[in-house]
Amino acid sequence: MRHVNVLLAGGASRRFGEPKAFVNWRNKMFYEWAKTALGDKKPVIISHPELIKRFQAYGEKNVFQDVEPFQGLGPLAGIYTAFEKTDGDVYTVLSCDTPLIKRSTLLALRNGLNERTDAVVPVSEGREQPLMAVYHKRISSFLYEQLSQKRLKISDFLHQLSVCYVDAEEIGAKPEEFMNINTRCDYQQMDEQY
Repeated sequence: MRHVNVLLAGGASRRFGEPKAFVNWRNKMFYEWAKTALGDKKPVIISHPELIKRFQAYGEKNVFQDVEPFQGLGPLAGIYTAFEKTDGDVYTVLSCDTPLIKRSTLLALRNGLNERTDAVVPVSEGREQPLMAVYHKRISSFLYEQLSQKRLKISDFLHQLSVCYVDAEEIGAKPEEFMNINTRCDYQQMDEQY
């Protein structure tokens, strides 16, 4: 199966105050931490139109904005765009604001996908983590329909799929890997603890 790594970096980052993809932590930008976890020098990056040139200035080639007519419709539009812009079967999806996620965690999730499973989603401390997950492209038509109806809740989408929910501890993932950095306060907490 053809594998594609997808980095979602299209959020407005209103609560943080600047584009989180380019926030520096421990001498690397958040999006570089995500690339390391994905283990791919050339992931597909889905971003906001205003940030595309900035990514390209850092040497990124595969940077896209959401496809029409779904521009600005959030993470589901980003996943659908990755499906449309690339020729793959299995997609590891990661949001750029999770710099603590480990490559071993993403590989363990990818290994959980099989012919009967549409998605593999980790669960950490009782919370599903659908933006650090693996999806099969066969879900594309479901995704298109949901976006067309402007139903943007990821949980609603997952209920239509055959999802393998994986307990993070069972694959050796630590809770902090799933820390989502949304605010300066989150950043400070991460910086102090890790």
